[in-house]
Amino acid sequence: MRVLVVGSGGREHALVEALAQSPLAEEIFAAPGNPGMGGLAELVDIPADDLIALRNFARVAGIDLTVVGPEMPLVSGIAEAFWEEGLKVFGPSRAAARIEGSKVFAKEVMRHAGVPAAHSEAFDRQAAALAYLRSLPPDGYPVVVKVDGLAAGKGVMVAGSYEEAEEAVHAAFAGAFGAAGERLIVEEYLTGREASVFALTDGRNILPFVPAQDYKRIYDGDEGPNTGGMGAYSPTMWMDAVTYATILEEIITPTVHQLALIGARYTGLLYAGVMVTPEGPKALEFNCRFGDPETQALLPRMETDLLELMAACAEESLGGREISWSPERAVCVVLASEGYPESSSEGDKILGLDEVAGMAGVRVYHAATRLEEDGSFYTSGGRVLNVVGTGDSIMEARARAYAAVELIDFPGMQYRTDIALEALEMEDL
Repeated sequence: MRVLVVGSGGREHALVEALAQSPLAEEIFAAPGNPGMGGLAELVDIPADDLIALRNFARVAGIDLTVVGPEMPLVSGIAEAFWEEGLKVFGPSRAAARIEGSKVFAKEVMRHAGVPAAHSEAFDRQAAALAYLRSLPPDGYPVVVKVDGLAAGKGVMVAGSYEEAEEAVHAAFAGAFGAAGERLIVEEYLTGREASVFALTDGRNILPFVPAQDYKRIYDGDEGPNTGGMGAYSPTMWMDAVTYATILEEIITPTVHQLALIGARYTGLLYAGVMVTPEGPKALEFNCRFGDPETQALLPRMETDLLELMAACAEESLGGREISWSPERAVCVVLASEGYPESSSEGDKILGLDEVAGMAGVRVYHAATRLEEDGSFYTSGGRVLNVVGTGDSIMEARARAYAAVELIDFPGMQYRTDIALEALEMEDL
């Protein structure tokens, strides 16, 4: 099979690596890709949001399957654009991708499907949102303010008081998140443990991954602003089989079925962000694609042919298949540039990649790098590199990841030092 991977981040680098291991893979292309993928895929200079150019390339190059990494092309309708030309895509339709593209839509789907979730109210006028916030009793805080549209993981604000909530609402309606903030929801703040649950689906059959744990805030101890993700590990050590089965039965399955009922049959990967509360699991959000950086901690453990499974989703023939997982653990640490997440420094030389390349049990996925004529890599965005350690235990995987991190350096480099730290206490060594 000739495969096109759309996207340029660490998630796409991990996808390319996994797909390249398939005996079905004849040739892999990445658009636009990144220089870290160079040895695995042929890079195509087409932006991920240029749907027509991507479709034309896929047609001319004889692409058998296009795998879409980021959410924006899916929400914009890349699947329909390709289907019009008889091209196969791993990813949902524009209608189904609204499960991520609009939090208001997602809440309506969950409500009709009976999915347990936080209580929320939706607003398209600032005055109405503020009036609602003023009506809440003092013990009604904290609340969560979420912009309706796509905001690169940064449109979620936890407000501990009316004043903080008012500031979040003002920011959204003032355009801080662009068109994504034209509507917003105010949601009940849930407490518990959060996990990421992925499931492949062809619209009828559902094939779940093992769960993963991610870390969204920039600083250790879950302090500071939300980011696109600062690390992850797999498997999630604290989640038992009963809780996981409940998530699949009460959250994933009814959501897929409800989308089919409203004419938005979902094919591809559905990602549920779940809070396991004292009352049981509740859905926080849905994403219409592989999570980043959870994918980087999951795919190194996957033993089943990913390309074969993706093709089965696109062909609506997923039934009867299973996924085999390595017993190894994986820990992913994200290295971010100075100023992230509010801004990002670019053009800083990255040192140490050659030293890391030979380390056992270590993978480095490029997320925002560029290769210059001097043969060196330089930073080109916020989340620069994903360093993944694997091993027989969380302790070993974590030690390998952080040993590699210590060898890498670029000006202003920032990362969390506590990724998977709590998992050490849960592991039976």
